[in-house]
Amino acid sequence: MRTDNSGGRKRYDIQGLRALAVVLVIADHLLAYPTGGFIGVDVFFVISGFVITASLIREHDKNGRISLADFYRRRARRILPLASVVIVLSLIASWAVFSTARFAGIAQDGLWAFLSAANWHLAIIGTDYMQAGGTVSPLQHFWSLAVEEQFYIVWPWLIVLMLGWGASKLGRSSSGARRSLGLAMLAVVGASFVFAMWESSAAPTVAYFSTFSRAWELGCGGLLAVLAPVLLRIPDRVRPALAYLGLAGIIFGAFAMTPELTFPGPWAAVPVLATMAVISAGTGGKQRLLAPLTNRASRYLGDISYSLYLWHFPVIILLEALRPSSGVVDHAIAAALTLALSAWSYHSIEEPVRHSQWLETKAAKAPRETGNRLVFGAVTTLALAAAIVVSFTLAKAAPVTPTAVAPPVVSPGASSSAAANTPAANLSQELTLALSASQWPELTPAIDTLGNEAKAPEWVEDGCLADERGALEDPTENAARCTYGDAAAKKTAVVLGDSVAISYVPGIRAALEPRGFKVLVYTMQQCPAAEVDVIKSSKSAHPKCAPFRTWALQQVASIKPDMVVVSSSTGTLARLASGATGGAAADEWAEASKKLYAELSASAKQVFVLDPPPRGRKFAECATKISTPGDCASKVQQLSLDMTAAGRSGLDPARQPNVHFVDTVGWFCVAGNCPAFAGTSPMHADGAHLTAAYSKSLSPVLSEVLAVK
Repeated sequence: MRTDNSGGRKRYDIQGLRALAVVLVIADHLLAYPTGGFIGVDVFFVISGFVITASLIREHDKNGRISLADFYRRRARRILPLASVVIVLSLIASWAVFSTARFAGIAQDGLWAFLSAANWHLAIIGTDYMQAGGTVSPLQHFWSLAVEEQFYIVWPWLIVLMLGWGASKLGRSSSGARRSLGLAMLAVVGASFVFAMWESSAAPTVAYFSTFSRAWELGCGGLLAVLAPVLLRIPDRVRPALAYLGLAGIIFGAFAMTPELTFPGPWAAVPVLATMAVISAGTGGKQRLLAPLTNRASRYLGDISYSLYLWHFPVIILLEALRPSSGVVDHAIAAALTLALSAWSYHSIEEPVRHSQWLETKAAKAPRETGNRLVFGAVTTLALAAAIVVSFTLAKAAPVTPTAVAPPVVSPGASSSAAANTPAANLSQELTLALSASQWPELTPAIDTLGNEAKAPEWVEDGCLADERGALEDPTENAARCTYGDAAAKKTAVVLGDSVAISYVPGIRAALEPRGFKVLVYTMQQCPAAEVDVIKSSKSAHPKCAPFRTWALQQVASIKPDMVVVSSSTGTLARLASGATGGAAADEWAEASKKLYAELSASAKQVFVLDPPPRGRKFAECATKISTPGDCASKVQQLSLDMTAAGRSGLDPARQPNVHFVDTVGWFCVAGNCPAFAGTSPMHADGAHLTAAYSKSLSPVLSEVLAVK
């Protein structure tokens, strides 16, 4: 049991806080609820700063010195053994379950976790912890442990400097040295908080993982330890009210906060201050009327909170891979397995090692019984975890029941004849077969190789998807490089839009170039063709979208092409700068589309508006070594339906007879059910963008639809 620095008294309230923090984190990762469950990490940081600082001050008060060697030995015994077991077993399970490509990334995460630098690895590769919509590593949660370990490389030295050297060299008394330590800590906390405020706005993805932006949270806990003599004066009658006020603040933060808030500066101050209130209430006084924190269940969960934190995320991620359609039962299994592993590893590894003499230089050997218990516990835990991993790996997913399908949906512009030998009908048949497949066919490109290189070569090789990194100051040069087909061709087609539009380009080129077209690609990443203001995925405004769009439309007006093909991402509706959502977002898009259609109608002979593909599942998430094609199938999302309806409503056929809206859902789905492939081509490279192979396979239906009237 951890204690404070007010006489070594047991702090059941702190154990209860640990329990609350870990439950919030697990609930956030398992259920995505409460929306602010991620603040459990901030609660942990404050507790850690308080407990570690208090123990160091207590050691100094008792011995007149602080042994940094002993401190780091204790940290190693506390952190390394169980963390190493979890990392190794997570890597073994990931190798058994995930594709080679995904395992390679997880193996890198494991290395960074071993080095206590997972936070900087995640920051460098641009991981957005708050919007984790991509493939998630089962070791991603090690970032918070890395922050702590990096913090404690420096923090003990500050304490030694101010309590030891400062007192002896500068002649300060013990109380004076403590005041100096408090002022030094306050300076660190203040500087870190100011930096967090800046970095959370300037680089929010980095700020979330940054040790410099998180140091103030641990430092606040340390300040409480220094202020313990002052906290002793809190009247006993006030303590319960202060504790419940802090507890209410944590609960409020958990349910009121959302991932959209800037973190850790300033909003992490809510859970930090609330946690400080709870700890202050219990420092030096009686822990009265705090049953929610001090009951036996809370205390035990607090005892095993480190094990719970380490095990829960690998369990959740691996079970999601093995059982993609998770529900209440799966959540219960994940929670039970996490609890079982945590209890076992706490008693078999964590506690025996922590109380052992491992790394001690002059200690006598532990009694044989203790050593035997330690070895037996470690081996048994490894065997138990390995058995669980193997069992889940060998257990095949439940057979996928083929979905009953309605007659194929034929896109506008394609023949609706009952004669099945049309491009649209042939494609629908391939989609239907893919939906009923029980085994993966040999796909080209292979699932393991999917990534950016599988996207349209006009994007990844030729750089025709302009953005703030790749757009040239003179866009005409970019346009010259992104002209395809015979330069002397008499007919011209222009492709307008964002990354979804360029994903269609391989198919558009295959359909139009043989018919004597040259194809000009005017696209910008995250910049829709219609005139709406959008924010980028980094949550900041898109500064170059409007100027690029204006330039592109001016080019179309000047060229007066035979054809313009327009497409924009479904995600546009979810990132309007106006903040509009639902029906308001659809109305904004419909109005912008109406304006776009009118402008293009006057500039081009024919205009085709291609609906974006419905979003699919990422192969890296759903395709495992034991998965079936059904595990990667998806359904048409409501956002896609809203995008289609809004885009179509902006069209006025009477005034713009040369503008044609093409509902493309039948190219990807049958009766709302969407397979991950058709024929031998994977559909999506990353869940949102087509593979070049699938785009090119659409050339027959595109050729039929993009017929100049």
